[in-house]
Amino acid sequence: MWMSSHRPFQNLTIFRSIVRTIRPDFPGFSHLSTIYAVTHPHSGIVLPQFYHSASSLMDDPTTADGASRLVQHDGQAYQAVKEGRAYILNPPTQAAASKGTKKDLKPEDQLQSVFYNPIQQFNRDLSVLAIKAYGEHVLALKKLKAERKRNGSSRGKKRKREDEEDKEQDEVDVEQPSAANGNIGSSVSTSDQQTPSFTILDALSATGLRALRYASEIPFTTCVVANDLSNSAIQRMKTNIEYNGLGKLIRPNLGDARAYMYSLLNQPSSQNSGTHAGKFDVIDLDPYGTAAPFMDAAVQGVKDGGLLCVTCTDAGVWASNGYPEKAYALYGGVPIKGSHSHEGGLRLILHGLATSAAKYGLAIEPLLSLSIDFYARVFVRVHRSPAEVKFTSGNTMLVFNCDSGCGAWTTQPLTQTKQKLDKKGNPYYHYGFAQGPTAGTHCEHCGFKTHVGGPMWAGPLHNPHFIQKILDMLPDVDRDIYHTVERIEGMLTTALEEDLNLDTISSSTPTGTLAAEKELTEVSTSREYSAIIPRLDPALRDPFPFYFTLSSLAKVLHTSTISADAFRGALRSLGYRSTRSHAKPNTIRTDAPWDVIWEIMREWVRQKAPVKEGAIRPGTPGAAIMAKSRENSRKDKGEDSLNILREELMSAAESGKDISDLVTKVEAAIYRSSHRYPPRIQGAELRQQTEGPQSPQTAPAVKQNLNTLEVVFDEALGREASHSKKRLVRYQINPRANWGPLNRASG
Repeated sequence: MWMSSHRPFQNLTIFRSIVRTIRPDFPGFSHLSTIYAVTHPHSGIVLPQFYHSASSLMDDPTTADGASRLVQHDGQAYQAVKEGRAYILNPPTQAAASKGTKKDLKPEDQLQSVFYNPIQQFNRDLSVLAIKAYGEHVLALKKLKAERKRNGSSRGKKRKREDEEDKEQDEVDVEQPSAANGNIGSSVSTSDQQTPSFTILDALSATGLRALRYASEIPFTTCVVANDLSNSAIQRMKTNIEYNGLGKLIRPNLGDARAYMYSLLNQPSSQNSGTHAGKFDVIDLDPYGTAAPFMDAAVQGVKDGGLLCVTCTDAGVWASNGYPEKAYALYGGVPIKGSHSHEGGLRLILHGLATSAAKYGLAIEPLLSLSIDFYARVFVRVHRSPAEVKFTSGNTMLVFNCDSGCGAWTTQPLTQTKQKLDKKGNPYYHYGFAQGPTAGTHCEHCGFKTHVGGPMWAGPLHNPHFIQKILDMLPDVDRDIYHTVERIEGMLTTALEEDLNLDTISSSTPTGTLAAEKELTEVSTSREYSAIIPRLDPALRDPFPFYFTLSSLAKVLHTSTISADAFRGALRSLGYRSTRSHAKPNTIRTDAPWDVIWEIMREWVRQKAPVKEGAIRPGTPGAAIMAKSRENSRKDKGEDSLNILREELMSAAESGKDISDLVTKVEAAIYRSSHRYPPRIQGAELRQQTEGPQSPQTAPAVKQNLNTLEVVFDEALGREASHSKKRLVRYQINPRANWGPLNRASG
């Protein structure tokens, strides 16, 4: 490790002569401005370290993401850090903080280093690609509307309520810098042409790194407003904007993000290049902690159909059981305890956004909802539609969670949404009360107490069309710019596969109040307008929310953990579907009810992994679940049904008055024996009988005889159930020791 004393190197003339002699082609030599002495801590050897000017670094294409180089800008020394196509300038004191571990940092370094957190590069890479996919959708939609307007073929009635942005001019004169050229996918020519407006608000910008990347990597961006409450952050931001040469695209704004977004509601539109007034196409909220205080202003500050990108890093609130009162105050719901708590946290955040928007006649459509490392990141489309707001209560649920026992759960929708037909045969929706409760005070599987979680979002977490648009972009991206492509592909593929009804959703079209969207969905399949992202039916509810981990099931029964392939093979052999969750490894999402899940685990203990005698203590959840094993069930029922039939036949023979009476009693005994246990019904059959368009329950209407289920742990069948055909980086690999969030920035 070389240590810089930051004192001028004395033999500057000699050093220049040596360099010219040995390396006349030394890169950036003409830009050398200042040379300092660098001392090795052990040998004491003093060598020069030099600073490059801004122009030399910007022209050097070999600088890798995350790698810093010393530069001088406006007479001051900085460490220039490259991420994507953008550079940010850090004072030398922050360079060590950005690379060091949290344990090794001094308190003052921790406060400064959060201005650039390299661990969040995955978040920023994903955000750039997501906004680009959404932006291409916006441009294609504007092109379609303009074409219909020219042809006079615009169909449908004009909406009574027009948003302010409808009056805003869709085209502005913008001269884009060359930094945006050569980016992923198709580019939009902007030189001396009228280009569609596409505006982004980075509401909590800090150094402005997100704004820099949006402006330099999304070629059709016309204006980015980078807002921050800190004056020092704004000064740092201006330095970075000037250094990157993006002053025509990025406008810094000093102020409270909420006040700024509220001020957009009544602002007139502006046609001046490089400025912005009115609502935004995209608003990005990336605070330190919760985004809840900004949600109300954000849903109003985005255009109709606009995109909200929201980060919440307070996982200790929305994904734990330590602060239920705090979670309710921030998100309007109580978190759930268990291995599935991170998905519960995502649904709490979406619930907070949905309720904030509903008050203003706005409905949300989650495009992508991810639990990543120590934070949550959701991408939500906001639609101005009072008719769609009516579905919000039906897409809200309570959760009865057996968190102190076996870990099972039952969901309870707040209201019912049923599709009916009017007298003319046209579909419409009826909104009514939901019957409850769906669970008792104690768990039906283990007998332990259940606790209430929620209310929380009950609809889908993702729009599969949006995820597929991003995945389709990945083969063409520059991996020297986007270093986290492998992880993005793995996580998005896993998120796409989470939906057990993926094929049905992808092929379905909205009905009822969304009949007008059917045409747009059909248009999106054409090649010219393939960038358009179809909308999901707002009445759609996730029928199989949450996941469980196989290790948590094994822990309850004190047995060895079953492999994912063996468990999924057992589910598939019974006719049930299964997949994994993006939130945690070794997880299972399935449409099988909990009694079937526990029967599979009991059979795992009986067939493959017997439990030592005395390992399961009486009064524990495992003891209650194992008490329902097949052996115990036969004992409780008098060995088996044949013994019962034998006893009934003997009783009939003794009490029969005549042949006719004896025949009647024998027939009755045989009938009771054949109907003592319902016939075996496989999972696929059950779904046909009980699963409707709005059925939120996973439990079958007909109770199965679990003792007759033939459980086969076929790992080959389980591997076939997996959607993946290639190896993917589905879950995070620790980038360095002691990584994670640092302290809040100050100043």
